[in-house]
Amino acid sequence: MSITTRQRTAQPTPASRTTMLKVGRRRVAAITAVALGAGAALVAPVAAGAPSNSPNNVNTVVSVEGPAGNVLPPMWQWVPKAFGTTTVRDSGGQKVKISQKSVAAQSLTAFKEAGIKVDWTYYPAFQAPYIASIAGIKGKGMNGWYFRVNGIAIPKSAGVVNLGLGDRVVWAWGQEKQSALDIVNPRTGIAPGTAVEPGQFATTIEQVTTKGVRTAAAGATVTYGTATGTTDATGTVVFNTQAGNLLVRATKAGMVAATKRVCTIGTSPDCPAS
Repeated sequence: MSITTRQRTAQPTPASRTTMLKVGRRRVAAITAVALGAGAALVAPVAAGAPSNSPNNVNTVVSVEGPAGNVLPPMWQWVPKAFGTTTVRDSGGQKVKISQKSVAAQSLTAFKEAGIKVDWTYYPAFQAPYIASIAGIKGKGMNGWYFRVNGIAIPKSAGVVNLGLGDRVVWAWGQEKQSALDIVNPRTGIAPGTAVEPGQFATTIEQVTTKGVRTAAAGATVTYGTATGTTDATGTVVFNTQAGNLLVRATKAGMVAATKRVCTIGTSPDCPAS
């Protein structure tokens, strides 16, 4: 469901599509969120999923970061262990066969479950969908939509990039060479939500280049429930725990934001007391 590079709002020519496939670090998925107009960036948070108990599935997490806020909080997807394809239709009704393990297939499923309408066109010659917008937000100038897997931009189409156990897919709006934030602590593992003990917890933020180079994100603004803090030189900020399964969101000027769920043990059905 995405193409290989940042997409512009105009339909690409064959030459430009070739350039995107060769050069791109970005994947643009054309996803238009239901009930959201152009410029809107937020939708109601999607309830955290539960791990799959099926031996035929592995777990991945899909989320979307818009230019003015989180569009889709991290949610579970089940990736079939067995190789195979699934048939989907693009917005024009064209049938498309893609790997069940692909970023495209898993993202399409996540968007559908979240009530997010997808608007995209598939180009068989390039094995790449061309996307118009996400949540009514189109590309503008040098900005557009792309995806990362585990924080790294991959110069291939989302239709051919396959996912595995614990992989995290983030669709983000921004510029092609823009670094992204990543919430590395508390660690998530394969879950979209991280359980913490009542009291305090530290959250650590890193900034990641498109090639995967990581450094501490000093000076990032982090919100957790009703609290807001700023990371120190090590990229860390400490919060007092709050009841429930809440979002932790990190932002920093010029970088793609990051969102993670954190639930306090004993205060939410997602985090029962042991």
